[in-house]
Order: sequence, then C-alpha cells, then structure tokens
Amino acid sequence: MPQLLGPLGPDTASFIMKGLGYLALVGLVVFFYRLYRVRMMFRRVEKEHGIPILPHSFLFGHLITIAKLHMKYKIPRDSHGHWLFLYLKHEYPEITRKGLLYMDPWPIGYPMIAVYQPDMMAQFTQENSLPKYWAMPQVEFKAFTGGEDLVNLDGPEWKKARSMFNPGFSARNLLSLVPDMIEEVLVFRERLEKAAASGEVVKLEDYTTDITVDIIGRAVLGTRLHTQTRPNRLMEIMKSQLSLIYLELDLKKLLNPLRPFKHWIYNRIIRNELAPYIYNTAQNYEKIEGPKTIVALALKEHVNETQDYSARGNIPPEFIERVVKHIKIFMFAGHDTTATVLAYIYYLLSKDPYRAAKIRAEHDEVLGEDPTAAAHLIRADPTILNKMPFTIAVLKEALRLFPPVGGTIRQSPPGHFLKDPHTGDRYPTYGFMLHSSATTLHRDAEYFPDPNFFRPERFMLRENDPFHPMKNTWRPFEMGPRNCIGQELVSLEVRLILALTIREFEVEEAYPENAESFMDTKAYQIIDPKVMATSHIKDGLPVRIKSRR
Repeated sequence: MPQLLGPLGPDTASFIMKGLGYLALVGLVVFFYRLYRVRMMFRRVEKEHGIPILPHSFLFGHLITIAKLHMKYKIPRDSHGHWLFLYLKHEYPEITRKGLLYMDPWPIGYPMIAVYQPDMMAQFTQENSLPKYWAMPQVEFKAFTGGEDLVNLDGPEWKKARSMFNPGFSARNLLSLVPDMIEEVLVFRERLEKAAASGEVVKLEDYTTDITVDIIGRAVLGTRLHTQTRPNRLMEIMKSQLSLIYLELDLKKLLNPLRPFKHWIYNRIIRNELAPYIYNTAQNYEKIEGPKTIVALALKEHVNETQDYSARGNIPPEFIERVVKHIKIFMFAGHDTTATVLAYIYYLLSKDPYRAAKIRAEHDEVLGEDPTAAAHLIRADPTILNKMPFTIAVLKEALRLFPPVGGTIRQSPPGHFLKDPHTGDRYPTYGFMLHSSATTLHRDAEYFPDPNFFRPERFMLRENDPFHPMKNTWRPFEMGPRNCIGQELVSLEVRLILALTIREFEVEEAYPENAESFMDTKAYQIIDPKVMATSHIKDGLPVRIKSRR
C-alpha cells in the first residue's frame, strides 16, 4: 500500500519554501511602506508646520536618540518608560520648551506626541475629552475585556457604564463600607507585627498588594478574598492573564502560539468565579442589609426593571459579560495603583523623620493617643477619616513624585490641533497617539518648586502661594470627564490603612549596598513584564518592618 503520509518530495518542499519566501517578501513590503508613512509624518511636521523635532533617522526614527539618552544618563533598562520624556525635556530644552514633544519610536511603539503643558493637556482631556487611543481597546486590553470596560469604552456606552457605577464609587457609599475594610486592615496589621517580630526582609509591595486586593473584594464584591492569608485563585488567574498583555512591541508575547488559548481559558475561569457574585446580588438585592457594594449599586437598574423576584436571577448572559469585564478592570486598576502608592508612602516617610512625626501627630490629634483604639473610633464614625488634611497631602505628594500611571493616551480626529495658550501656535495631532505626560509635568520646577523633594505641605497652602500647585497641574488620576472613577476609593483606603498602622510601624529600606540607583533612589519605578500597564517598585521594595511600640 502506498504511504499516505510520507516524507515531502523535492517539488513539495520547493513549493513550500517559495510560498514562505513570497510571504516574507510581502511582509517586508508592508513593513517598509508603513515605515515610510510613519517617518514622513514627522518630516511633514517639521517641514510644513515649522515645528522642531528631535534628531530623526529615516530608518530608525528616534530610537537612536532614545538609546543615546539612556547611555548618557545611565537610565536602567528596567526603569519605567514614562520617565523618558522627563529626560528628553532636560536634554533638548530648545525643542521641548513649548510643552510638547513629537516622538517616533516606531516599530517599538506608536508615533506619539507627549504633552506636559497643563493647559494643552486640558485641551484633549477636559475641554474636549477625546476617545482613548485605538490600541488600548483593540490591542492592549482586547483579550482581557474585549475593550468593553470603563477604562476603554467611549461615547454613549461609556456614559451609560459610568453612570451605572458612579453611585458605588461615591464618597458617601465608600464611607459606609469602611467597617468591612477595617477587618481587612487589621489582618494587614497582624502581618506587619509578624514581619517585625521576625526581623526578616520582606517585599513591602507584596504586602500592600494583598491588602488592597482584599479591600477591593469587600468594596466591589462584598466578599472576603483572604489574599493576605492564603493564595487566591481569582487573583492568581488574573495576574497570569495580565502577564500576557502588551501595548508596545513584545515579540515574545506576540509570537506565543498559546497566548490566544490561554486568554480564552483565563477569561472562562474568571467569569465562572465572578458570575455567582453577580447572580447572588441580583437575586437577593432586598435581603442585603446595610451598605451596598459597588456591584450591588450597579445592579440596581436591573433589579428595578425586573419586578418578578424569581426572575431576577435570570440575568441575560450579555449583561453578565459586561459586568464581569468592568469588575476585572476595577480589580486590576484598583489594587495596582493603591498598592504601589501605599508602599511609596511608607518608604518616603522612612526617609523623612520630620514628616513622619507630623503625620503621626495628626493621627494622635484626630484619633487619640492610643493607636489600638483607632479601629473602634473609625468604625463608629468613618467620617473621622476626612479630618486628616496632612495625611491627604502626603498621599497627593507621593502620587506626584511616583504616579503609577504616567498619563492618559488619546485618539485625535482628522484636522485636530493643539494650541499654545501663550503664543497661539498650532500643533497637528492627527495620526499621533496623544499622551498627557503627568510624570514630566509633576517634576517640572515651573509648576512644582523643588520638584524632586517630598514636600506634602505644598497641597495645604493658600492658592495664591507660589508653592501651591497651579490649576490643571496635579493629575495622577487624570482630569476631565474621563478621570479615574476609583480615586476616592484610593484616597479612603490609604487614609484608613495609614491611620491603623503608621503610628505602630515604620520601615527600613533593605536594598543591597551595591543595588542600582536611578533618580536618586534605589526604589525607582520599573516595568514589570509579569504585570503590564502600571509601574511597580524595583524588587518590590525590600524592607525590614520595625515596631514602634
């Protein structure tokens, strides 16, 4: 019997090789056509509009300029890319003095305009809130939520989703959830006690991540996730899925043949984990006593429309899918931002005994001098957390110095221009990714005197004081209608956790003596390939916890 599946003959092998050769040729043609179009965008900006740009190579764009900058300033390879614009501003003041910078990192990244003049930032985030850059919903978050979440949606769908979740994220509702949050913070305090007793070096960011995940679980889902005391399947799966996501070119992830299958598996598991909470909340809405979680208030419209109590558990599958996608983005963004800034606050206070004493004195004044009684006082009256102006200033200053997200990215329509508020000069934006570079703005001495120093008091000064932040300049949560819906939750979490821990514990940096330093700190912000999008602290911020009792 002749072999049906035997070795390929020379003709077949030749045919396959020719086919692959043609595909490679087509790929090269497409690549160089795209390269030509991108490079000409920048050349036209310079030639037709008279706008100076960085030294530009037709073959490499600005990649050579960026590489030289990294070598000159010894920027670590793992440092977060949002600091690049700050160094470009320092290196090319004659080009960047207008408050924006055209940058061509293609094919590693997208052609972009980094904007760090606050009034020009307002033009595309506040005065005219442009949609998110197309690559966010279609590339970065496509497999995670299909781009159908509160961060990535636009137009009427975004407005409907925002209005659905606004009640849950209101300050009033979040304060009602504080007693539940306290239970999780007390677990965090126990962990700090054990770490202090052991004298071992711990990664502080791991600890702050676990506590913020548990608080998000209480606030969003109304359940205890116990992340601080044992592995949590939901968060482990979510972290695994986040590690597959990329925005800039990442060949290892892009060419991974298992990536689509893994996304499918992870999405299925996460949906099965979250769906029961949604069904249970809808079915038992009237039975929920006391405060309502963020999901419960979001489901209020569905509950009100479904008068038949028995039918409330029969939620349309497409509605479940939408809510699951929103919850995923809340749990990712909500815990990631808070965990990082909380760790930085402990770190900054450890380097500044004067401010550490000042925040502790404020807590003594507001909560009494017995730290062990604070939980009872806050549980009885959560609004007492609103009486800590210096604590809020410390949070704001930590977010200014180390914003977890460098700024929003937006999509401009044809014919769109940014206008210099002082000279009236116009800058074309169509075809470029518009980036509001908060990291650069926050370290600009023109807007923040002593920009590299920890000065929380600047946020407590009168508006006419030269050290008080100017309008539109402090934007770690962005500004305008698309500002972060969870910023009040971040503020409340941080105030609560500090109120129950900062008087009893302090941290001591435990980096190796020869550890790399950047921007005058070993605890610099890095890109963590395991958790995309936001910045993290180098090595998770190794510290020793010290008890102050």
